[in-house]
Amino acid sequence: MSESVFEIHDWTLSVDDNMLCRPDREVYLEPRLVNLLRFLARHAGIVFGRDALINEVWDGAEVTDQVVTQSIFELRKILKDGRTDATDYIVTVPKRGYKLVAPVRPLQDPSAVSADEPPAPLPNTTLCEGSLPELDDVDESQMAVTPFPAGPLTRAISNHAKDARSRRKLIGFDIFVVVVLVTIVSLLGYQHTSPQVHAMLDPNLLVFRFHSGMDDNNENVRLADGITRALMGEVAAATPLRVQYGATNLMGGIMPGKELSVRVTRQPRGTYLDLEYRNINTNRVLFSHQYQFSRHNVHSVLQASSRDLMRALDQPDAEPGIGWPTDDASLMAMMEAQYYINSRDPVALKRGIELLDQALLTQPDQALLLAERYLAGEALATLAGQSESERLQDIGTHLARVVQNSGMLPARVWEALTLQAILNSQQQQADYLLEKTASRGRSVLYYILQGKLAELDGRPEAAGDAYSQAFLMEATEQTYLLCQQLGFYSNMETLAPALFNALGQSKVKLF
Repeated sequence: MSESVFEIHDWTLSVDDNMLCRPDREVYLEPRLVNLLRFLARHAGIVFGRDALINEVWDGAEVTDQVVTQSIFELRKILKDGRTDATDYIVTVPKRGYKLVAPVRPLQDPSAVSADEPPAPLPNTTLCEGSLPELDDVDESQMAVTPFPAGPLTRAISNHAKDARSRRKLIGFDIFVVVVLVTIVSLLGYQHTSPQVHAMLDPNLLVFRFHSGMDDNNENVRLADGITRALMGEVAAATPLRVQYGATNLMGGIMPGKELSVRVTRQPRGTYLDLEYRNINTNRVLFSHQYQFSRHNVHSVLQASSRDLMRALDQPDAEPGIGWPTDDASLMAMMEAQYYINSRDPVALKRGIELLDQALLTQPDQALLLAERYLAGEALATLAGQSESERLQDIGTHLARVVQNSGMLPARVWEALTLQAILNSQQQQADYLLEKTASRGRSVLYYILQGKLAELDGRPEAAGDAYSQAFLMEATEQTYLLCQQLGFYSNMETLAPALFNALGQSKVKLF
């Protein structure tokens, strides 16, 4: 009996798909909630304390009691699904813990084939009652066994020759036949079937997913997205891992072997940031922590969460937060602006630019804010056709002047300067700046800029590879359009024909 599908009252839990289903409802669950609900379903009616759940579900990882409490709260809310008259699913036993009280029934996974299931009868071979005669009615003469007719090979091996010469010939032929048969059997025994591999998990590919919590608060969505992108940049700069934003739903191929879930939720006692780092291959949670933050401690919380994550990634000496705005309000504005900037909607792009302009009023010489503002303006000009060339020229000039007096800078600053050099036809300078970018991590924009420089250098194959890498890193319509239009038009049909054909000629269709 499979333990990957459970019927929990009126819900069906599919562990492999991270889904809870009812006839009229489907809910995607985070891995931590799936693992918790599966454990409770396997031990329905048994009380488990927080420590026991941490040891069993989180495998003893560094998890606070608040994470367990929050997970139970979310499961209850999902299972109730807004129904005031719904039955209790998970109850709290005072001073002892939690238990699942809803009826549970393990189900057979439809995709699994039982080894004990009898084979289906062949067509036209069903024996009906009365189709066989009674043994007492059968004539004994009819039961005489007719010998199986001997074939040429059988006759060659078994018949006796009439003379010695014929006998020797037949013995030689028999030996020849035996040798041939042994050789064929030996060859067949050494032939191994090639494995049919439909997908492989890449242990060096880390996918970042963000969640906004059950309340769908717009501010939480913006913050979760911005924090996710900030952590992506830190991981790309400090580790050899390749990073991927969101879920790229490719059929087969290479899939991420690691996953980081970022969640921002607003609770009665404040706003919380939850991080969960998981090995998809072993389905083990390697790191899980919750941080309470507000608009007045964003910088310290992001640094603490980044530092904890780096320790979980075996990079304890990494220094997170290099080049971030030190003012909490400016950093918060930059986090929220990331959500708007990574869109092709002109209204959203303008809102992101407004947030960055507000942050620059407080820190006008902050290099990362200037770089983000410059890139947002170029995105607006590229995707919405609304250029602010004079304003951007001033920002780019100011950024170049600020960088001369700065120390260690994040990759985003070098990306902005690289794009500025490309637009100013300074290819040699752009190549130099892109090398400095690579030393601080490779992002989607890095690969787009690499493709543009490869085109200018007359290397279309390298350009197509770079554009494909950018899209695989973040499979969005905006990524494709930036590859095609940023700086100058790139013919994706000739540079990356596989990507062009997969997306369609007139409309970008995400995988």
